[in-house]
Amino acid sequence: MDSDGADTLTLDDQRDALRATGHTVQVPLDTYHTTFHNNLLSSNSATDTLISSVEKGLKAAKLLNKSGWRDTQLKAGVKKDDTYRGLEPIAEKIHDLCMAWNKKKNTTKLPSERTTRLICCPNHDTLSEVCGGTRKTDGRFILMKSSDGGGNVDDEKVSTSDVSGVMQAKLDVKDRGTNENQVVGAVSHILFNESDPCRRFVLSFTVEGNMMRFWYFSRSLITVSAEFDYHKNPRDLIRFIIFMMFAPLERLGYDPTVVRVRDENKNIQYQFTVGDTKYQTVRCIEETNALYIVTRATRVWAVRELDADNQPFGEVKVLKDVWLYCNAKSEKDIQDEIFTALRELDEIGVPEDQRPPTSSSGATMAEDAKQYFMTIEHDVPVQIDGQDDTTVGPPTDAVEFRYTPLPWEEQPTARRAKEPPVYPHTRRTHRRIVFAEECQTLYTVDDYGDFTLGLAQLVYGLDYMRLAGFIHRDISPGNCLLFMKERHIKISDLEYACRYDSQCQSTLTGTPAFMAVEYQALRHYFSPYFLKRPAMEKRSIQDIRDMREKEMREEEKHSWFRFNFLHDLESVLWILLSHLLATVPNCLHADDEDTVERHEVVVELYYELFDGSLKGSMERHGFIRNIAQTVFTRGFSNAKRVLEALYKKANASPLCKIMPAFQYLVGCYVEVESTVPRVAAGQTSPYWDPVHFKHEFYREIHNLFMEMHLAMAKVGYRAVKELDRKEETADEQGPPLPVELDADTPAEHESNDQLAPNPDPASSRPRKRPAEATVDQESNKKPKTDMGAGPGKRPAEDAVEKDNTKKLKRAPTPQPSAAPRRSSRKKTGASSGAPRAKAPAGKTKHAAEPPVARRPRTARPVASSSRVLRSSTKKKS
Repeated sequence: MDSDGADTLTLDDQRDALRATGHTVQVPLDTYHTTFHNNLLSSNSATDTLISSVEKGLKAAKLLNKSGWRDTQLKAGVKKDDTYRGLEPIAEKIHDLCMAWNKKKNTTKLPSERTTRLICCPNHDTLSEVCGGTRKTDGRFILMKSSDGGGNVDDEKVSTSDVSGVMQAKLDVKDRGTNENQVVGAVSHILFNESDPCRRFVLSFTVEGNMMRFWYFSRSLITVSAEFDYHKNPRDLIRFIIFMMFAPLERLGYDPTVVRVRDENKNIQYQFTVGDTKYQTVRCIEETNALYIVTRATRVWAVRELDADNQPFGEVKVLKDVWLYCNAKSEKDIQDEIFTALRELDEIGVPEDQRPPTSSSGATMAEDAKQYFMTIEHDVPVQIDGQDDTTVGPPTDAVEFRYTPLPWEEQPTARRAKEPPVYPHTRRTHRRIVFAEECQTLYTVDDYGDFTLGLAQLVYGLDYMRLAGFIHRDISPGNCLLFMKERHIKISDLEYACRYDSQCQSTLTGTPAFMAVEYQALRHYFSPYFLKRPAMEKRSIQDIRDMREKEMREEEKHSWFRFNFLHDLESVLWILLSHLLATVPNCLHADDEDTVERHEVVVELYYELFDGSLKGSMERHGFIRNIAQTVFTRGFSNAKRVLEALYKKANASPLCKIMPAFQYLVGCYVEVESTVPRVAAGQTSPYWDPVHFKHEFYREIHNLFMEMHLAMAKVGYRAVKELDRKEETADEQGPPLPVELDADTPAEHESNDQLAPNPDPASSRPRKRPAEATVDQESNKKPKTDMGAGPGKRPAEDAVEKDNTKKLKRAPTPQPSAAPRRSSRKKTGASSGAPRAKAPAGKTKHAAEPPVARRPRTARPVASSSRVLRSSTKKKS
């Protein structure tokens, strides 16, 4: 690899390229020009005439000769920066020749003003609005007028928002893989750029030796041209440079319906056009889903409406900017269908014991259900030149593109031997939604009373969806919002919601940490067939070999799967369990050695149950299946013991009612799946009859959450990320420890009148990517990032990978309720507890080197965690 210029390959670049795998296609060079560089002039013949005129002028200026471009020839001893810096004067000469051609009496002309210019400053960082996110690229097309105020752009102080495209170059074709990773990483940074919603797509190019390729990056697809020798085919480079310099901003990927402005405090804000109304941002609420290129790129802002003089007025509202599949229904359409179905049930009549109680006497179900959903004021597609802003689909002659392996990846391994995934390249439409209520996600709710109250309300909201015949399929803390003024939960992000009896469930969607276990396995674990199967660990290897063929034939009959209402309900329970394991009551402190040990065991349990993988860990599956099948010995019973050990010590034992809630839910599974499934007319996949999903299921779990709420609202505990010492948190300890509360008989009292204060999102800005992101298997995208589900884990739309050690340069929104940090303290003597178990297979420690920072220790099995508990109990006695 070259030693000079922008040659540092970061971990971000490698991950972005990994995420782009399966979303990239390659097309012939002519197809690329026709698809992305057309219509700059009135006809192709006029474009060819212009290119021929420019080519002739370049030869006359001796910049182009028989060997190709004079100033970019590869020469021994000449560094990369000096070689490719020659592209800058070439671009300027092409501009001058185009202006001269414009002055002639031609029927068609280029725009009178250029849009961008090419600069080659590989040693200069772009100014980034992301903390620690500056970047170096070998070349970049920059705007002639800055997007921030319209002034001239300084070559040495270029803001990322003014970079319309990038160039990455290498002298040796052997560095092709590094070049690919770097260009994908650079564009990913441009499209993200800390809440900057002005970019729709990006055009770029790469050079390796004499070979060049053009790139197009959008929210649904990455397209790369076939490589060509730009010395032998100079016309293709001329056409690309002309387009990049003279195309209007919207043709270069900028969004004309978004304007960057400065508020009274000189902070950058954005003015959006939504239909006929304009809004100005107040602050960014959520934008981590825009970290990756091919994704829904969901961004959420608090906004205020603008008057005729562009002055903000009125209440703060919420605006969501998102790229949805073209064939997907809008959130407002789905809401209307739910309310319509409930109005039809109101006309028929539903007994009171079979539906949630209404908030006021005489209210219909359709009216009462609206309090559980956001009030949508606008839900419209973005219009560009009078047409919906839609991504470009793959050309007909496109083929799947495989990224070149990096030098250290060339050796085949079992993991790399697998064929990379390929996903359907579905086009997306750009939409904006405006909500009347400003809420906070459950991630940011730190009061246990408010948290459990919101979940209790959420259960009844899902019950209304059941009555309407709809499943949500993406219940997570990021999609369940607490409206502070009314202290009421709101269900949002209905893009994946659909009717239960439809066959819309072709893709695996949701946030892995909160998915139902059956959904992750695509198996109905509690049907009679799976319940009666003997445990695998009780069979010998020979028995398994003898029975495998017979089992496979039998499984074919039971391999069908259909998402149902209980799977949404299970997600609610995972939300609370994750919250209890990822945080700790603020009444506990690190001064108590026994508390520290118990908390460490809880942290290990968190990483075992919420490992971030799409299919879920063995411990996660065993946790659920252990309730109905005792052969899974490392599951529910041990997790229950671990959780109770900490929360009973905190006098917060009512929260442990989450365990009976799981037990009750499994009983509901068994009851439903013991019935005979039915097949609807015109469908092939069977499903459980909706009549078997009863209001009773929801009422019992709702009551359990209300018991937790009533008990915890009195003591006023808050959830904190880590144990702190008393002297460090004297002002934040809250009330003194109350009398022990009985988990089975919660106290009767009134709840708090106000919500816990919303923590300041700007107080700390982590440097790591979010842990869990909403998964859509069809696109492998990261459409919905749920913040704070676990630190050090990078979101994956189809396979979330764990990385607890690397810090990233781009900083997403803070994760207020991030998962606990694994303790690395050294335990000695009597305080060490039981001997630490060996790390699981595949997880090795670093070699003995001078440590700069201690790596978090690897997770221990739950069995070893129980030994620590037993040891701690004996020592205490």
